[in-house]
Amino acid sequence: MTDLRTAIHICDDWIDIQLPDQETVIAAQMAFAANHHWTEIVPALGSIAVQFDPAVVSPEEAANIVRDQLDHARSTSDTSQSTINIPVCYDRKLAPDLDHVADRLGIAPETLPSWHTSRAQYVAMLGFMPGFAYLDSEEECPAIGRLSSPRQLVKAGSVGIIGRQSCIYSFDSPGGWPIIGRTPLRLFDPAKEQPALLSPGQTVRFESISLAEFENWTRAKDQ
Repeated sequence: MTDLRTAIHICDDWIDIQLPDQETVIAAQMAFAANHHWTEIVPALGSIAVQFDPAVVSPEEAANIVRDQLDHARSTSDTSQSTINIPVCYDRKLAPDLDHVADRLGIAPETLPSWHTSRAQYVAMLGFMPGFAYLDSEEECPAIGRLSSPRQLVKAGSVGIIGRQSCIYSFDSPGGWPIIGRTPLRLFDPAKEQPALLSPGQTVRFESISLAEFENWTRAKDQ
């Protein structure tokens, strides 16, 4: 396990902690989540930030708590994370860049769904928009890169990939990731107690579904 005691930047009501890898970010997030001092915890790629109320705890006290919790994170880093299965339709109607990605990977387009569903990935962070998930995999993968010209509209649920990293769009939006499929699941629902479907540290397993299954699932969701 990499040493978690790394660069800490203290602001008036925020502390930003630079960490060496995503494993330590997830371990730190789990340790911080068990403490009542933090009003917000924001994990990112290679760092995590915590917000506190300076009327309750001083910046110096908050920094000491951070250091203690980073030490404690060593003992929580091996705690198993939940696994969530995400159904994805890889039909070309929903996967405009399937052929392009398959070509970059050096595989046949019809084998891309099985290739993608065989890879265990984890949620590295949420960002860009509410519920938008950045996924990473420990398995090697050729670089694919972003599209040379971003799309004006990427539909919610679209699954993008640029190499080891994948993403799932939570809302309709512009976007530059090559799209290889779409899930009928709603990634963000403000009416729920836990609005975001995914959270950092979760393991994600993709499951291939047919276009008919996707459409049936979508109709049922919208009723």
